[in-house]
Amino acid sequence: MPLPKPNPGEAGKEFLSRCMKDAKMVEEYPDSDQRYAVCQSQLSSKRSDEDPKIRFLKKDDLGFERLVFAEVLIPDSLNTYGDFHTRESVREFAYGFMLNGFGIDVNHDNDDLSDMVTVVESFIARDNDPDFIPGSWVVGMHVDNDELWHAVLRGDVNGYSYEAYVRKFDVELTVPDERIMYGETEPDPFDGHVHGFYVLLDDEDRPLLGGTTAANNHTHTISDHTFTDKAYGHSHIFNYVKSLEGSIYEKEEA
Repeated sequence: MPLPKPNPGEAGKEFLSRCMKDAKMVEEYPDSDQRYAVCQSQLSSKRSDEDPKIRFLKKDDLGFERLVFAEVLIPDSLNTYGDFHTRESVREFAYGFMLNGFGIDVNHDNDDLSDMVTVVESFIARDNDPDFIPGSWVVGMHVDNDELWHAVLRGDVNGYSYEAYVRKFDVELTVPDERIMYGETEPDPFDGHVHGFYVLLDDEDRPLLGGTTAANNHTHTISDHTFTDKAYGHSHIFNYVKSLEGSIYEKEEA
């Protein structure tokens, strides 16, 4: 079958969005990663003939600046290991990382990525921050490596996680046995659509079940605590902590 081709003047991310949704492409390449690779190949072949060999870019071929921002640590909320940080410990981790120049890897594999990514911002979100949870440690990175950047766009790499030797203090937490949280997902990077989401959490803040509202004629189920299940070749990052007002925990030192 003839493969979709970029139209004159069509932005890279607009072509990729159209190509990924093309009915013939979906039928011929049902695996979204394979379909994305074919679409990317079509875009690259078009660009290679038209673009000069040397150029100065503020954005890549898809129109992205390759910058990612997210919370690394959130205060007063349980993480996936049943731990939580105070605002004071969040600051200690954030400042320690920058002062000591700790490394960056993917999935804690200890392979240094210093030649693939660059930390461009690291800060503590202030009260009334419009984008991030107050008191959180936020990191912004520029992703230089093509393979890693495409993994970000596909949703395969979808958040930050820290690894460190720590000293823990036992506390007793009183939390509801079950509760439902509501919010809005992060936008799709290609066409910007979002979904409303709901997720039922257990007493360790892990999702028991959940899903999204419909957008662009599809929905997503939720099985994980940070991103939706894939549907229509993509997933969305979501953050139920943003729907909380203040701490949800009553804590006493044990």
